[in-house]
Formats: sequence, C-alpha cells, structure tokens
Amino acid sequence: MIARGAVSQSKDEVDPVDSSLTIYYCLCGEFVLVAQAQLANLPRRPSDQAYALRNQGDHRVVYKLNAEPGREILSTSVDPEKGSTVYEYQRPLHCARCKLQVAYETIPGGKGDATFLLAGALTDSQGKIPEDAFDTTASLTADDEDAAATKEGGGNPPAPNAE
Repeated sequence: MIARGAVSQSKDEVDPVDSSLTIYYCLCGEFVLVAQAQLANLPRRPSDQAYALRNQGDHRVVYKLNAEPGREILSTSVDPEKGSTVYEYQRPLHCARCKLQVAYETIPGGKGDATFLLAGALTDSQGKIPEDAFDTTASLTADDEDAAATKEGGGNPPAPNAE
C-alpha cells in the first residue's frame, strides 16, 4: 500500500542558492523568466534600453525564459553618432499566453552573446505594472495636446483659421 503525504520544508531548510533567484511575469500574469539576477542590476542596451541577459563570458547570467519565438525580422534604426541606417536581425520572443513581445535575440538560429528583455514588458509581481511599462521617447506637440484635451472633453478645439 502506498502512503500519501505532503512534503514541506521550513524556511530555514531552503537552499540559499534558491533565494538568489528572481521570478518575473508578463503584464498578463504569465510566468516568463526566472534568473539569478534582478533586472535593475543588468546592463541596458543604449539603442532601446532593453535589459541584456548575457549568455557568455564572465558576466553570464543563469536564467530560464518561458517565451515562444516569433517571426524573424530585420530591424532598422539610425546610429545617433554616425547618422547612418543600421540593420539588425531580430527574433522576437513572445509571452506564451497573451503573445506580448517580452524579449528578442539578435543571432539567427540561437542565442548570441545576450538575450534582450524589453523594458516595461516584465514585472516581479503578478498584477503589478512596472513603472517603465509606458515610458515613451516621443513627446507630445502642442497640436497633439490640444487634440487629446478635446477628445477627453477637457478643452476647446483649436480655432479655425480665419480667411
């Protein structure tokens, strides 16, 4: 006869290595990442402020990413120093539940030197939206602010041009 029972562990018996793991969730609440580093302590990519999970070298981070690969794309951006167009391969990684892009790889066919986590895509508490989730680099123009105020009923529409 097989006995049934629950296995439990007191907090004092927990392996100290496990306490260094940090769990992150998608904005929808799905588990996405467990890592031996906190996002705030990771280096950031200057071009898009993505967090860099290093896969190789002395600063390698041990992690498990629960994400599905998306369709590979060729991303373009402008190099701020040279003013020239820069092309980069990207394989987006999406939340398995809601399909929100949470990360990307820059090497075709596998992991490169780093896996990049999008700023604002992950939270360390389910149901809590991170502060950087809605950061934007674009600022509103006066016309945009007028349009937003009018749409929300908080202002008058711009006066028509007199002819």
